[in-house]
Amino acid sequence: MAVLRSLKQKSREYVFTAFDNPESDRPAKIIFSRFPMPDEIYPTANQKQVLDSSFVKNFDNTAKSREALVDCVVNAMVENIASNRTDYRRFFGECVERIDDLSYDGREIKTVGDFFGILPGEAAHSIAAEAYLYAKETDVFTAAEKKS
Repeated sequence: MAVLRSLKQKSREYVFTAFDNPESDRPAKIIFSRFPMPDEIYPTANQKQVLDSSFVKNFDNTAKSREALVDCVVNAMVENIASNRTDYRRFFGECVERIDDLSYDGREIKTVGDFFGILPGEAAHSIAAEAYLYAKETDVFTAAEKKS
C-alpha cells in the first residue's frame, strides 16, 4: 500500500514582504481559509463590456437575441482569461479568512472589505499579488511504500 506524505506544506498564515512588513515589530499576516486548487484561476470579469454592448441594449428575448448575448458573454470571458489579469478581490473573497495586525491611516484592516476599501489601490494590488503567488505555490508530496 502506498502512503502519501507531505514534505512541504504552506502555512495558512502568510506574512507578506511588501513595504518592509517583516521588519515591523508585529508583522501583518494574511490568514487563508483555503488555498486555490492548481487549476483554479480568478480572471477579471469585464462586466462593463457585456452590459454596455448593443446585444444587451437591444435584447428582445428571441432565440437569435439570446444566442448573440451568449456569444457576447463567452467572448468577454475568453478575452478576460486571455488577458491574464487576476481578480484579486474575488481571490481574497474566496480564499482569505482575515487580515491580522494591519492598519492604514489609523484605521484597522481586518476583513477583505477593509483591505480593498481602506488601503490605496496600488498597495492592495501589490500585497494581493504577492499573496496570490504564495497561495498558488504547490505543496510537495511523496508516496512511500508502507511496510506491513
